Amino acid sequence: MAGSERPEDAAPGLPVHLIGHLRGVAEKHLQVIDEERLQEEKDELKRIQDLEHYAKHKKQRKQETSIASIDVPVLKMRSAQDVLKRLQWDADLDVSKYVIGYLERFAGVKEIPATNWISEVTEEEWIPQHRIKYFKRLCDDGESEIVCDREKRIDKIFGSGLKVSDSDNDEKADILSEDGGVSLLQR
Repeated sequence: MAGSERPEDAAPGLPVHLIGHLRGVAEKHLQVIDEERLQEEKDELKRIQDLEHYAKHKKQRKQETSIASIDVPVLKMRSAQDVLKRLQWDADLDVSKYVIGYLERFAGVKEIPATNWISEVTEEEWIPQHRIKYFKRLCDDGESEIVCDREKRIDKIFGSGLKVSDSDNDEKADILSEDGGVSLLQR
């Protein structure tokens, strides 16, 4: 095209060979723009395919995990209120031998004797029960044992968690239901 300049295409005052050169540069530039546009379309198509592939695999993994979770039912943990009531009203449990670990907003996890726990909402020092992290039983030898821990799913009070007995302790515990309640019997 550079050699076939027509007189009407030529700009007045510019030599014909300069116009041909500019036309060639413009055509190369348009060709580069077309190649870049095609590459962008290919990249966008690949990105969409990757997203669809990821979404499909994510959905399959989600279905697999939901099927696995259905196969192994986990008992629901009893609430902190249930444990507190059990400690207060069960004659077999001495509430003075228990400590409550709770999350204090600024100081982290703190402990308070179960006898000092305030259940009345109107009290100034009241702590919401959803902040309770664990219950500890104080043994006579000065040791302590966690009997209920929400995060570790330990419940030795009701037996509703994943772990009924501690793996460090060789003693086994049986759960016996009596009149709607549950008590632990040491073997």
